[in-house]
Amino acid sequence: MKNRIILFILIIALLLSISACYKEGHYLSLKRNERARFDKLHTQLEKEVSYEKKFIIMRQILEFLSGRASNGEINLFLTTYVEKNQNDPFNTYYLMVVARNYRQDMAYPFAINYYERILKNYNDLQYMGNSIHFLCLRDLLDMIEDDEVRIVYYQDMIARFSDYININETYYHLGDTYARAGEWEQAIQSYRKFIDSYDNSISGDSYTKERIMELLAYYSTDKNWTFESLELLVDKVVNNINDAKFRNDARLLRSNMSKVNFFAISWEEGETTADPEFIASLGTFLSPRIYASKVLDKASNQQEAYLKTTGWSYRISTWYLYFRKVNFPADSEIHGNWEWAGIYFGEKPFAVSDER
Repeated sequence: MKNRIILFILIIALLLSISACYKEGHYLSLKRNERARFDKLHTQLEKEVSYEKKFIIMRQILEFLSGRASNGEINLFLTTYVEKNQNDPFNTYYLMVVARNYRQDMAYPFAINYYERILKNYNDLQYMGNSIHFLCLRDLLDMIEDDEVRIVYYQDMIARFSDYININETYYHLGDTYARAGEWEQAIQSYRKFIDSYDNSISGDSYTKERIMELLAYYSTDKNWTFESLELLVDKVVNNINDAKFRNDARLLRSNMSKVNFFAISWEEGETTADPEFIASLGTFLSPRIYASKVLDKASNQQEAYLKTTGWSYRISTWYLYFRKVNFPADSEIHGNWEWAGIYFGEKPFAVSDER
C-alpha cells in the first residue's frame, strides 16, 4: 500500500510538472537564445491585466514564433491561452489563427471545427478592416463539401455581409448549391436574384447568365413541346412540315419549336436565339418541294440529333433540324425529354460532321 501511495504521488508530481511546462510554453522547440526572448514576452503577457495590451504582446509572440515553432506548437500555445483567459474579447482572433494553421497543415476537420466554434460561440471582431466572422465563412465555404451546410453559410454571408461580397456571384453559387441538394424551388429563387442583380458592366461571364436565363425560361413556360422519345418528336415535326407545306400554315411548325432559346443560324455562327422576324415569316419559306430525310444524320447521338431537310424557299434551301435532350432537373416530367431546339442553315461542314 505504501508503495502505491508513493507511486501515486510521483504520478501527480509528474503531471503537475508537465502542466507547468505547458503553462510556461516549454513544449515549444526553441533554441536557448530564442527561449530567453519568448520567456520575457510570456512574462509580460502573464503580468498584463489589460486585454488590449495583452493583444499587442500576443501579436509580438506570434510574430516571434512564426518560423521558429510548428503550427501545432503555436496552436497549443493559443488554445491554452484562450482556455485560461475565457473573457478575453480577442479570443476570436486567436482561434482564427488556430483554424488557419490547421488549414495550412491540411488538417481540414480541425480547421472546420475551430471556424465553426468561432461563429457559434465568439463575438465578431474587426481586424485590419475585416470581419473575422466573414473570413471564417469565406474559408468554410472553400473547405466544406456538404451542400446542406454550405447553404446555411451562404445565407449567413448574404444576411450579414452583403457589403463584403459580390452579391450577384453569391446568389449564383447559392442557387447551384440548392440545385445540387435537390431543393429546386429555392434554387430558382436564388437564380432569379442572380439575374436581378446582374450587372453587365461588372460580371464578365455572359455564358453563365445565358444558362441561368434558359433554366428560368424552362421553369416559367409551358413545356408541352417536349417529347419522351426522339422518334415521336421527329415524326411529329416531319408530319407537321408535310402538312404545313401544302396548307401554307406555319403555325404547325411553330407549335413544335422549343419555347426556350430556339435558334436559327448557319453552322459557322455561335448559338443565338432566332430572330423573331424569321420565326414570324416562316410561312413564306414553305414550299411543296420540301423534303425531309428518312433517317437522322450519322452525327446524331444519345444527347442530340440532326435531320436534313431540303427545298425551303429561303436563300439557303437546306436546313438541318437540330434536336436535343432537355437538361432541366427541376422538373422530372421533362428532364431527359427531347425538344426541337433549332435550325442550322446550309450543308453541314465536313469538320463539324466529324466532331459531333
